[in-house]
Amino acid sequence: TLVAAISERIMPTTDPPGAIAAGVPAFIEMMLADWYAEGERNEFLAGIKTFDDFAHAQHARNFVTLTPEHQDAALKCAMGGMMPGLSATFFEHCRQMVLLGYFTSEIGCRQERVYLPVPGRYDGHYPYAQVKRIFSA
Repeated sequence: TLVAAISERIMPTTDPPGAIAAGVPAFIEMMLADWYAEGERNEFLAGIKTFDDFAHAQHARNFVTLTPEHQDAALKCAMGGMMPGLSATFFEHCRQMVLLGYFTSEIGCRQERVYLPVPGRYDGHYPYAQVKRIFSA
């Protein structure tokens, strides 16, 4: 889907799995259905549709069928406020939804970060250089 394609380009699969594997598209759909007011949901969905409109205008194809390079170029346009018809705050809103969904998933907590279940030993002077990742609990 369009939400999955955008999510995966924002948080792509590298060494840890990306947004799709972490269930971010389902998280965003749940948030839109269960937590957003109708106006906010419609505004978000209109912003998502703008990506398809932009892809059609630029390449005569749907956003999902574009090459990763063309998808990234579209995201850069959105990030820079240069995508016609897209709210200036939409990209950051979408990015925050992807990050929230990713880092609250099991993949985000256990593979991207070092998982320390609570209760655990608190060490306020733990050397970051030993792990080079953020801890989550």
